[in-house]
Amino acid sequence: MAAVGDLVRDTSRSCLAVLTDEHEGRPLLRPRYGAGLGKEWPTTWAAIELIARRGTWEER
Repeated sequence: MAAVGDLVRDTSRSCLAVLTDEHEGRPLLRPRYGAGLGKEWPTTWAAIELIARRGTWEER
């Protein structure tokens, strides 16, 4: 299961994102690129596919 700071794929939006928080049992994501321009969005745990753990994906 993904945790805060992990790089994930949001399969509902087909994009890479960073798991930033959990609110009311739902994960909140922000875009991997352009994070200053995009807002966080809620998704479901079923829609998240783990790509890399926190601290291992920054150079990818």
